[in-house]
Amino acid sequence: MKSNSPFYQDKCAEARAKKKASYMSRKSKTGLDMSKKDKDGKFLKKEIPITEEQNLKEFNNEIKEFECVNGVLKLRQTEND
Repeated sequence: MKSNSPFYQDKCAEARAKKKASYMSRKSKTGLDMSKKDKDGKFLKKEIPITEEQNLKEFNNEIKEFECVNGVLKLRQTEND
């Protein structure tokens, strides 16, 4: 349920701003190195440089997966959960 109370709206805006700040402060993200595997046959992880524009795009895509409940961002429940 979404609250129309300004108190909760401010808390939700603050939570979204904090989440956005954590995305925008990243200089790299972890990805898989498809050219190398470890001894178990799994792909190795590597750090991939990321730009501010890529951070913002990823934030805008992923913020839709969260809902604000009493000023706290939580993952939305899907039909499969």
